[in-house]
Amino acid sequence: MDRLIAAEFFKLRKRMMTWVLALIMVGLVILLYSVLWSASVRVSTFGEHHGFTGFDLRRALFAPNAIPYSFQMVGSFGAILAMILAAGSVGSEYAWGTIRVAATASSGRMRMIAAKLVVIFGFVAIGTLLAVAVALIYGFLIAAYYNSASVDFLTTTYVRDQLASYGRTLLVMSPYVALAFAVAVIGRSTLAGVGSGLGVAFIEPIVGGLMELGGSPWKDMPKFFLSTNRQVVMFQNKLPEVLPRIGGGGDNGPSGAFPPLTAELLLIGYTVAFICIALIVFRRRDIGSGQ
Repeated sequence: MDRLIAAEFFKLRKRMMTWVLALIMVGLVILLYSVLWSASVRVSTFGEHHGFTGFDLRRALFAPNAIPYSFQMVGSFGAILAMILAAGSVGSEYAWGTIRVAATASSGRMRMIAAKLVVIFGFVAIGTLLAVAVALIYGFLIAAYYNSASVDFLTTTYVRDQLASYGRTLLVMSPYVALAFAVAVIGRSTLAGVGSGLGVAFIEPIVGGLMELGGSPWKDMPKFFLSTNRQVVMFQNKLPEVLPRIGGGGDNGPSGAFPPLTAELLLIGYTVAFICIALIVFRRRDIGSGQ
């Protein structure tokens, strides 16, 4: 299995798509921090009842808050990029007609697809750390520019909180990654996986909002949605009030949703279900023709 994982890691690392997605994530982090930094200089007060100043926003961009805010960005924007990575990893095998050869060389199709899943989730975890590193460096640069750079915030409690935030971020992305992967396997296409993943990510919140307006029994259904539970879990990450939360949920998280633990279990359940669907479909499929 180690050899298969190493082979899949090599293939994904050599693909231009992987590096393009990584550059997009880094670019988004730099862009958003640059916009917020510029806004902190140009505005005097903002927010509800003008309760925040430009200095409050600028101070929130310093290194201590760079890590938790980067998790917020990755949990939203990074999930989209991760879906493209997952769908492209398996969909390209069908597009190139190499799926049969890859399965044969792996001494079993299930070993091959399992190795793909391990590598995909590994790359998602690495990509998250990359975004955090970029945000941390940028936060230090902003703090150094105002002579406020310090590492005094690195306490045991802070590190523990950020590790928990890292775990939550990976958790909220997992069902989207598994969904894109499963549909790419079912549809034998990268486009099918990417399209379904993006459709769920963007259309589900809209449908949920309409259901909440429809009264019973519709209003209770959105709390089972991926987007609702993603917001519940990500809201547990601590952020300064001055920083805008990405992904919605209001100031107190989505209303009428499950508690955090239930939301986490639901996301885990969705992830496992999507992975099982992908494995079952791939196991029963005739790939003798290379398709």
